[in-house]
Amino acid sequence: MILFSLRCSRGHQFEAWFRDGDGFEAQQKSGKISCPECGETNVEKAVMAPRLGKSHRRIAVGLGVTDDPGGED
Repeated sequence: MILFSLRCSRGHQFEAWFRDGDGFEAQQKSGKISCPECGETNVEKAVMAPRLGKSHRRIAVGLGVTDDPGGED
């Protein structure tokens, strides 16, 4: 499954899950995706920022507890 950030032709942004990129393309072409705010079916992918993974290092502030399974960052 993949989460896409979408935008309708009226400028409303929303997110939707799809099986894959081809699934999005097929639903888009057939007009099966609609904006939840206005119902517009002219929808395109919006620009998305990548989700970057967090470091494995965790520190409990004030408790002095460190969990660093990799040994280094």
